[in-house]
Amino acid sequence: MKKFTFRRKTKALLWHKALLVFILLPVFGLAQVKTVWALGDGEKIFRSELNHPNKIKNFTWDGEKIRLKGLYNEVLAFQVIVESGSEDAKNVELSVDAPLHKLSGKQIGNNTLKYGIGGTIEVFVQHYLHVDTPTLPQWFYGSAASAPKEMTGWIPDALVPTDALPNHEGYPVSIPSNSNQGFWIDVHLPRDQKRYPDGLYTGMVQVMEQGKIIKEIPLEITLLPHYLPDENHTNIWLFTSDVHKYYPEMSSQQVDNMLKFEGHRHRIDVVGGFEVNALPFNQETMDAYKPYLNGDAFTAAKGYHGPGQGAGEKLFPVGMYGSPVLGTNKADVQKQSDLWVEWFDKNAPDVKYFWYMIDEPQPDSYAWIKERAGWIKSNPGKGKLLSTFTTTPYKLELDGAIDIWAGNDGLDLKELPAIRKRDGDHWFYNGNRPRYGSVILEGTAVDFRVNSWILYKYDVNMHFIWHGTHWDHNRQGPKRHLHQNVFKNPLTFIGETMEFGNGDGILFYPGHMPFYPKEERGLNQLLPSIRLKNIRRGQQDALIMSMVEQKSGKGNVINIINSVVPKALSEVSMDETVPWSQSGDSYDKVREQLLGLIE
Repeated sequence: MKKFTFRRKTKALLWHKALLVFILLPVFGLAQVKTVWALGDGEKIFRSELNHPNKIKNFTWDGEKIRLKGLYNEVLAFQVIVESGSEDAKNVELSVDAPLHKLSGKQIGNNTLKYGIGGTIEVFVQHYLHVDTPTLPQWFYGSAASAPKEMTGWIPDALVPTDALPNHEGYPVSIPSNSNQGFWIDVHLPRDQKRYPDGLYTGMVQVMEQGKIIKEIPLEITLLPHYLPDENHTNIWLFTSDVHKYYPEMSSQQVDNMLKFEGHRHRIDVVGGFEVNALPFNQETMDAYKPYLNGDAFTAAKGYHGPGQGAGEKLFPVGMYGSPVLGTNKADVQKQSDLWVEWFDKNAPDVKYFWYMIDEPQPDSYAWIKERAGWIKSNPGKGKLLSTFTTTPYKLELDGAIDIWAGNDGLDLKELPAIRKRDGDHWFYNGNRPRYGSVILEGTAVDFRVNSWILYKYDVNMHFIWHGTHWDHNRQGPKRHLHQNVFKNPLTFIGETMEFGNGDGILFYPGHMPFYPKEERGLNQLLPSIRLKNIRRGQQDALIMSMVEQKSGKGNVINIINSVVPKALSEVSMDETVPWSQSGDSYDKVREQLLGLIE
């Protein structure tokens, strides 16, 4: 009897299990999301990279939980990678619950004002570009020994807000079979130290498919009792241009503010592609531009919120890429130089301003440079104080004519003290492995992060990036003045005799695309990139270094960061392998060590 009852109960149990499977099949049986995992902001996970070493565990994610730590006014970022199965995963979305401080009830990002005092949480969908022809060395890396490790495949870069148009990375998104889809999350930590207590904030990351939650990952953020300064310690200058026509519904001033604000939030100065830089001196336009220089434009009263609030820009080029804004004869050049120097002395004495004489000069232009520099140096008025600048490393032939240099392969650190002794300076320009991080799409995520570490370590005052909105083909090439399809074609620089430079000149992507309607995202805003986010991360790292320096000295900081950046710039031969770490985790570990010294 007992045996018979047991068999009947077993059959009944099996029948109930079968019924349960049948009931749950519509919810879970059709789900095509195979794996969900997380990592920090220092890696690029290719679309087909299903066995990345960070998948099991990394500095940010222990396999179950995401852990972050930061300062007031700092922006933290992490990625969530959603992997599909044998069929497309459809209607996928990711959301982040505002992390809660249990004792006070305060929540990070739980405010109506974007970039408000309580912080902001932003979610982006990663857009992938397919590279099948790798970038040639040229000005991007010295040799095969210093080339990025992976240079072909579907590479993530553009970060599209979730309110973009559907089927263009707006929610919900579909993931091709056996593929990754990355989501990027920015967490702007609070600015207000009085209203938002330090300590542990906890939240949840949720992944949904077909409207059902299929994965929840706990999120822990430790807010430290220190404030990250608004004023940057290291300076990055980014040129942009030809943007206004992409936003016909916006006024010129609105587009200018959009460029300035988004650059400022990522701790860079978007400078050079504006009317004031391209024309002879004009009192009215310079007075209108002044709020960008003294920081008044970057205030809540003017509509700006976020990092860098109240901090002004650090530099101003008179002319760009050799435009003849000062005139073509000695009298005009001297008169114009007087006007520029007088205005800056009175209105922005702390801003580094200079005449951008010529771009990447060749020997046949040296006589021209010396003549015009002589007009400046011999000026009997204040104009003799106007510095001259060009994009070339120090050249003995131009010593005395050029005051500020910016080399495309870095700078010779041995020459820097002598140049500064003559009241000049030497910066670095764009990016060239192995001496510093490259600007190309195939570069690692930390290629742009490491440059701020190098600026800090070697006391270099500026990194100049030639373009951030290169959405039109370059004027030197056969497709001059044509619009590029930057969401489809990774090749962004085409010369007269060769095609090279995947992603070169692109740090922002257009949210509005009138010239390629099929790529319309429906957003009157700039779309950031993974490369841009890593610039911001590096700039914040350098600020943390400066905070530690105030407590324990720069020598101590250098000893710590040498573990990931042992050498750079002229200490490295162009045919060497990259000496600095290419792993985001290694930088995060050093940052953690530095935060410990601040605490």
